[in-house]
Amino acid sequence: MDKIIFVVICIFVAFYFFIKYNVNTLETKEYIIKNQKIPKEFDGYNIVQVSDLHSKSFGKNNEKLLKKISELKPDIVVITGDLVDGENNNYDVALDFMRKLVELYRVYYIIGNHEQKALLKKYKQEYKKIYFSKLHEMDFVNLDNKKVEIQRGSSYINLYGLTVPYSCYKYLFQKDENTDIDRGFLEKSLGELDKNQYNILLSHTPFYFEEFEKWGADLILCGHVHGGIIRLPFVGGLLSPNREFLPKYDLGEYIRNKSTMIVSKGLGGSKVLIRINCKPEVVSIKLKHI
Repeated sequence: MDKIIFVVICIFVAFYFFIKYNVNTLETKEYIIKNQKIPKEFDGYNIVQVSDLHSKSFGKNNEKLLKKISELKPDIVVITGDLVDGENNNYDVALDFMRKLVELYRVYYIIGNHEQKALLKKYKQEYKKIYFSKLHEMDFVNLDNKKVEIQRGSSYINLYGLTVPYSCYKYLFQKDENTDIDRGFLEKSLGELDKNQYNILLSHTPFYFEEFEKWGADLILCGHVHGGIIRLPFVGGLLSPNREFLPKYDLGEYIRNKSTMIVSKGLGGSKVLIRINCKPEVVSIKLKHI
């Protein structure tokens, strides 16, 4: 019996360190996006994507995360939501990370469902005062249903940021068609785009890819799914924040007609932080004119 107990304890200890290794080991992933609409002056332009930090720290003051970003040599950094975790009111990690990031790079930011979720909690006034007010003192671009032109030399590309309404983050079996995102919603929120120009869309969730493509986005950058949390060989991500198994969009590059979507595994997690075969990542997207 003592041997059995010892073996069980060893298994639990090994599993604990295995999980700890998976949630704390940072990876980088690089994509090359080729398109005729990318201006020649943007050839090699490097967009680094950070997503779903959920107030997690990688080393003291997130030094490891900042080092990973630095190694990728970004031209700009985009944040695709959930810097904070809506389940608690600890904002210092996210705020400290942003302060350091905006000192080094031009940063573009959209909120995710967790920033919105925090506003529904009993401490929402504290959240507004402590997080948003301090965040907006920093020098970054808040893409709240907005478009900016990014220039390089005499050329430019368009960067859009979509704030997906909280009601659109549906859980399994929820069927409220009034909150769906379609082309009409996108045109109302972001306007019509010029399909002769290169258009990038930031959206926290990838589950409206078909609608983003119909609207005309050339490149969509998303997060939210955490890579499926547990990644199975030959299958992919197991779980979705929508409480669905085997989500349609969990990680990597997806192509639909002339649109490409990149989905990041993100960095942190909500509630119980578990990642198996799904290490946190920072993403580099390099544009290439063809």
